[in-house]
Amino acid sequence: MTGRLHAGAAARLEPALSVADGTMAGMCGRYTLTMEPESLYGAFDAEPDLEAGGAAGLYGGDPVRPRYNIAPTVTVPVVRVDPRVPPADARRQIEPMRWGLVPSWAKDLSVGNRMFNARAESLSNKAAFRTALARRRCLIPASGYYEWKKLPQESVPGSSGRMRKSVLKQPYFMTPAGGSVMAFAGLWEYWRSPDGDPLVSMTIITSDAVGPMRDIHDRMPLILPASEWDAWLDPQVDPEPLLTPPSEELVAGLELRPIGPRVGAVANDDPELLQRVEPIGPAVLL
Repeated sequence: MTGRLHAGAAARLEPALSVADGTMAGMCGRYTLTMEPESLYGAFDAEPDLEAGGAAGLYGGDPVRPRYNIAPTVTVPVVRVDPRVPPADARRQIEPMRWGLVPSWAKDLSVGNRMFNARAESLSNKAAFRTALARRRCLIPASGYYEWKKLPQESVPGSSGRMRKSVLKQPYFMTPAGGSVMAFAGLWEYWRSPDGDPLVSMTIITSDAVGPMRDIHDRMPLILPASEWDAWLDPQVDPEPLLTPPSEELVAGLELRPIGPRVGAVANDDPELLQRVEPIGPAVLL
C-alpha cells in the first residue's frame, strides 16, 4: 500500500462541491430537458405563451436546444395556468421562468439563488412559499435529473504529502426507463425589481426519497404522475394531499444510471454526460 489514489477511481468520482462554486448543487440542483417544443406542448396538452415569446422564448431568449445540465438561476420552460382566467376556463401554458424563486417582497434578485428547492413538508409554514402554494403552482418538465451519492470517506494524500479525509460522490442520472417526460411539482412567483423590471421565477419541490432512491440521497424531486397534473395546477384544489412522496410504483419506473464526473461542471452541457459508467465504491488505494 503506497497511499497513491488509483487514477481510474479518481477519474470517476466527484468531490463534494456547492452551488457557490458553480459546480454541484444539493438535493435537486441539476436536471435535463431534451424535448423539442412541439413535443413538450403535446406531452402537457399546453399552449405557447405568446406574451413570453412562444416557443422561441422558452429559455428566455437563449437558443432552443436540448439541455443536458440545467442549473439554478437559468431560465427554463414551466407549465402553469393563466392566473387571470377562471380555473374552469384556464388552459395550460408553457412559459419561461428563472429557476430560483424570488418572493414578491424580496429586496433583490439574489434571494432566489438559494431558493431553487422547497421542502414539501414545510411549504405552508414558510412565508416565501405559503401564498404560492395556495395560488401559483406549476409543473417543471424534465427528461431526467442528477443526484450525487456520498461515498464513505477515504484517506487520500494531500499537497503536503500527509493523508487527509476526502468526501467523494458518485453522480447518478435518474430518468424514466421508457424515455418519457416527467413533471416536478413546483411553485412560481412574480417579482418586480426596484427599477420596475418584472421577473417570473420558480422553485422545485422536494420530498423524502422513495425506494431505491434512498440509497443515493435522502431527498428527491416531488414527481407528479399525469393523473395529478390538473389538480396540482388548479388553485381551487387543496394541495396538501398531493405533497406526499412519489409512489413506489412511479419510482420503480425510473432508471438510476451511474455516470461520470463531468456533470459536476455547469459548463459541460452535452449528451455524453448521460453515458453510463460502471458504479464504483470507495476510492481504491494502491
